Amino acid sequence: MHVLSGSHGRSGNVEPDYLIEPIKVLKEACRVLKPGGKIIISQSNRCFPSKAISMWLQMNDRQHLELINGYFQYAGGFEEPRKAFDITATQPDNSYCDPMFIIEAVKA
Repeated sequence: MHVLSGSHGRSGNVEPDYLIEPIKVLKEACRVLKPGGKIIISQSNRCFPSKAISMWLQMNDRQHLELINGYFQYAGGFEEPRKAFDITATQPDNSYCDPMFIIEAVKA
């Protein structure tokens, strides 16, 4: 995990589909964040199937978001509700773009 200093703690880059111990990672993120600090997780349906957890490969986008929310719930220490945003790019010709979502959680 790449970590940078920030005004509310630290920030980093992690992909939820590759995490073996996601709750442990989120507990650590909560530990290093100051109250009001945010963690933002991005997710798309693109991944390396050989590296992603098997459950991830069987889920749709909505289920991915619900799973990530569950990780936050079990990790504890984050405000409810968490926020999810669809940030999928739009093409001028309406051609297909891979869906992209971000999930924002705030330390309580």
